[in-house]
Amino acid sequence: MRQMLKLILFLLLLMGIVIFFMLRTESGGAALINAITPSKSFTVEKDIVYGDHDRHRFDFYEAANGDDAKPLLVFVHGGGWTRGDKKMYKFVAEGLTSEGYDVALPNYRFFPEVKFPAFLDDTANAIAAVHKKHPNRYMVLIGHSAGAYNALMMGFRPGHLDKAGISMCHSVKGIVSLASPTGGLPAEKEPTISIFPDRFSGNDGALQLADRELPPILLINGEADTSVRPENASILGQALAGRDVANVNIYPDTNHVDVVKQFSRHFDHQGTTKADVLAFIEKLPDDEGDGFCL
Repeated sequence: MRQMLKLILFLLLLMGIVIFFMLRTESGGAALINAITPSKSFTVEKDIVYGDHDRHRFDFYEAANGDDAKPLLVFVHGGGWTRGDKKMYKFVAEGLTSEGYDVALPNYRFFPEVKFPAFLDDTANAIAAVHKKHPNRYMVLIGHSAGAYNALMMGFRPGHLDKAGISMCHSVKGIVSLASPTGGLPAEKEPTISIFPDRFSGNDGALQLADRELPPILLINGEADTSVRPENASILGQALAGRDVANVNIYPDTNHVDVVKQFSRHFDHQGTTKADVLAFIEKLPDDEGDGFCL
């Protein structure tokens, strides 16, 4: 009996260690969270084609208790422009569909096959494909890390959406950036330097394009984020100050993964990220004929 008890305790300890280290990585944490995330708040259509490449696909999560009066949300995954997948973020889709929002999750091409700005064209084409299927819905763009950069640059480089056939100012109601590089700090490491030869200091950085007309933006970063430091959000926020276009939230004791993990029903009590994003979306102004850009 005592040996059995020791074995059970050992297995529980081992399981705890495995879970701990899985949660410390984005891919491992996502797989674990998705495994315990219910699916009753949505129906999903997977791998909708928006281009010729294998990664030109998006999943569409339709809320079970949705409201077409609410904007359609497009969530772009992260992964340093070298990895990641839409399927990792079921927990984000569930966290948002449970609030009545429909959510699209696109994939896009990676380095070394492509580099800046090809994945911005991919993101724009995915957004345009979502809009084509739902032409009467306004959209809010959300992204994490590399995906936050892709989403954010739809505002700062609207030509990508123009080329894809939609007007950013008349289709995109707002943008939420969860830990995006902005040009507030230069790229310092590979492969980011190879992906962005200008290191976010030219027209590849939102900071250098801060005079553009923009929809309302929410910039979120964790103070403890060592992957994309919070100065990225704060410096861009300062550059946009006075235009009533950007809100900046820097969360203490919050790291790079926390800001996306908190969209899960199992972790949304650990911070206010999800609640703050929903509040931002709910307060976005309606289009009175002149679009959403300020």
